[in-house]
Amino acid sequence: MSDNNNIRHILESWPYDPEEDLMTRLVDTDEGVKLQMRVDMGIIQIELDGNPNGEKPAGCESWFEHFLARQEETESSEVDDYFTLGEHDCKLLRREAVRYYYRYLCLMKLGDYERVIRDTDRNYRLFAFIKKYATREIDRWSLDQYRPYVIMMNTRARASLAVQRHDRDSGDGSHDTSSLEDALKLINKGIDNIADFFEEYGIASEMEDSVELSILTALKNEFLRSLPLTLEDQLKQAVEEERFEDAARLRDMIKGAVKNG
Repeated sequence: MSDNNNIRHILESWPYDPEEDLMTRLVDTDEGVKLQMRVDMGIIQIELDGNPNGEKPAGCESWFEHFLARQEETESSEVDDYFTLGEHDCKLLRREAVRYYYRYLCLMKLGDYERVIRDTDRNYRLFAFIKKYATREIDRWSLDQYRPYVIMMNTRARASLAVQRHDRDSGDGSHDTSSLEDALKLINKGIDNIADFFEEYGIASEMEDSVELSILTALKNEFLRSLPLTLEDQLKQAVEEERFEDAARLRDMIKGAVKNG
């Protein structure tokens, strides 16, 4: 009996650790780099780009692209017809959204923030698409209920990229703090967008229990605690080097950060 299908040796080479929140890695294969996620009883392999499962449903990159094309075709035709998403359509899109969720979850763990932004932007647009065209209320809510989570992950990725830009600039001897300013603005925007979600559904009273808001608020507070000290150090250096325009801008930033805190 052939044992070619037995993957035990692969699983044993990467043992599952129940204490680790998320086990993920990149591996080189004959088909290029793949993303893998270790779960209790196996390994999930994910494409880095395109459809996470590598398929091309209906000849498109994804079911979302397929239905977008159908929607555009329907609404641009001269026939008096309306595009809608039925129960089966929404089921296909939900399953696909979960695959993108697993991918951006792994990518966040690996620090691939640009791809996290790409996939969360994509799922955000998909949620809005289903909300607009689904015929059943339960389908419209089924994914949109996770919009705060997508906003939170997208915001964290964008803020992390801004911090990376600042770190690179600082390493080059630059005193530009615009990237940190951008990170704070992004976090504030994410918080506002999540608050808008609760207001939209008339459940503002539930905001205080939002895990996503708590995460972004904690991230903002972390910035506000550390940013003034960092800016004060830069202000001191700017004065010593007689870069008075930079010094004036840094003073304004420090005042703004303390006020918002």
